[in-house]
Amino acid sequence: MTDKPLRLELHQDPSDLMELRDEWEDLLGRSATNTVFQTWEWNTLWWKHFGSSGGLFLITARTPDGRLAGIAPLMTSSEGDGPKRLGFLGGTDLSDYLDFIIRRGEEVPFFEAVADLITTHGELWDTLDLHCLPSDSPTLEHLVRICEKSGFPHTLVMEDVCPRVELPSSWETFLAGMNRKNRHEIRRKSKKIRREAGEYRYLNSSAPFILQDMESFIELHKKSDPAKAVFMNQTREDFFREMASCLHRAGWLDISFLEANGRRLAGLVTFKYGDSLYLYNSGYDKEFGHWSPGWVLISHSIEDAISKGVKTYDFLRGNESYKYRFGARDYVIYRYTVYRREEH
Repeated sequence: MTDKPLRLELHQDPSDLMELRDEWEDLLGRSATNTVFQTWEWNTLWWKHFGSSGGLFLITARTPDGRLAGIAPLMTSSEGDGPKRLGFLGGTDLSDYLDFIIRRGEEVPFFEAVADLITTHGELWDTLDLHCLPSDSPTLEHLVRICEKSGFPHTLVMEDVCPRVELPSSWETFLAGMNRKNRHEIRRKSKKIRREAGEYRYLNSSAPFILQDMESFIELHKKSDPAKAVFMNQTREDFFREMASCLHRAGWLDISFLEANGRRLAGLVTFKYGDSLYLYNSGYDKEFGHWSPGWVLISHSIEDAISKGVKTYDFLRGNESYKYRFGARDYVIYRYTVYRREEH
């Protein structure tokens, strides 16, 4: 930690994002919270497709010798004549974990300096609205303390849960750790597809077919639920397509399918990042719902993850019951809101 003030710079020109790539990547690896949703790739892609909804308000903090100590990846937005909001890039419908990116040991000077800068630009915001904060985020300690000390009205609420499973070293050990009923269901559903479809296979996408496979996934996603069909509008489709190319090239994204008789029954988009695998999105063909293809596909995805040394299988946001049948336990994310005005 430096004993001298950090030098802050406010970036409101989106072209500045492009120049931060290498430093951003290095800093993220040294930050207390490090997820795929905080990567330079994710944030620049999100901004490209959804940034028109607001203005960039990205802050970089540097030590006196020029070393990057922190990034506040923020943007301004408002809805009509409603309150002006300052929040994270990444949105809440596509990103599951969001946070400031801070070199370990620099948290205190970073938050003190950023809080001062944000306060001086009070004309740009009515609320500082921070979604999807991981429960172990330094933000929940340091920024909360600063706002309490400064007398800013603020609220901290549990926003959602991200159920996750800590994986053992073998599939057999994983099955042994499940309750008897759920272990039986995995085996029964797999046998049912084999018996009725003849055979099925689990397959992962490869580089030459990643865009083609994303098209297959988008089709399955839309088929599986009317709400998902509404969610997957043209803008999000375009984001998913570019995300597939970019994140697969980085070695993070995979698309897997359950296939039988030449038909794809279900699909998953997952991110392998660090020692975690994130189940980002899923879809299945309701015509084959009686085979529970989603359940079977997830079981193969977990088995595959174990074979690759993954330590944590993260189902991401939502408390859907199927996640707990695989032994997931809740990991809480928070929403922290600071109000510039007394009336709220």
